[in-house]
Amino acid sequence: MMDLLIEKLHTEQCTLVVLHEGNIRTFDGRGVRKLYNLINDEPELFHGSKLADKAIGRTAARMMVDGGVAEVYADVISEQALSVLEDADIRVTFDKKVDHARFLKIWERMGELDQN
Repeated sequence: MMDLLIEKLHTEQCTLVVLHEGNIRTFDGRGVRKLYNLINDEPELFHGSKLADKAIGRTAARMMVDGGVAEVYADVISEQALSVLEDADIRVTFDKKVDHARFLKIWERMGELDQN
């Protein structure tokens, strides 16, 4: 099933794909902000769910743990995020693992960091 989520992440050019209770939802927008809004507005969406995300940093990983996510895929994941998810016994797969400095550069290119 995770393969289907990953395929949707790439073919539909979205930032987040969530499988919850057999239903797949896709989301656009800034990744961590979208995740934050969803967890606050629809917390039940994440309990026991599977997620595919473009980039996961430590903050997003902590939200996923707090939300009760069961499994995660990331195109890019920071070393810190991977540790947070693994420490919570969440199954994690990824395409590329990077250190914090490299993750911040990727995040900046994605428009997550303001360049003031």
